[in-house]
Amino acid sequence: MSHFNPNQHFDVENWREQKIAQRTKDALAARDAAFAEKHAETPLRELAQYLARCARTLRHSPAPCEVDGGTFIEQRFGSWDAAMRAACLPPARTMKLNSTARYRKERAIQEPLFLAERKEKKRQKQIEKNLRQGQLAHEKAMKRRAKRAAAEAKQAAAEKDTNLCQAEMT
Repeated sequence: MSHFNPNQHFDVENWREQKIAQRTKDALAARDAAFAEKHAETPLRELAQYLARCARTLRHSPAPCEVDGGTFIEQRFGSWDAAMRAACLPPARTMKLNSTARYRKERAIQEPLFLAERKEKKRQKQIEKNLRQGQLAHEKAMKRRAKRAAAEAKQAAAEKDTNLCQAEMT
């Protein structure tokens, strides 16, 4: 069942922003999964050092969403506060993913990719449309040729019959 409301205007910009945001979140989730897989056997001391490096880069204690593998690190230490204590960092403030530098960097990567994919998809659709139109034009031309050939054959048969009748009369 469709939820289309004909009185409601489709907001293309909002749709585009949602698609880019989802691509960004998916890419970050993939990076987190890759981090977790790569560092599954990494000792807690090295993960704490990683957090300390991230804190130096960010110039504040990172929240789990600000670093690759934040959820994984939180699980390994039992809590994010325990991870911060192990890294000798003060507790992190809570943040939303879309307000982080990590999100903004990934979004800057995903937006042009999304736009390029949309452009390519539109181009492919136009090519398919042109092919279909070309096929239809070809089919119409073939039908016209067949009609013309049938008409010419009919006319030739009529002329032959006329010539035979005239030959019999003489």
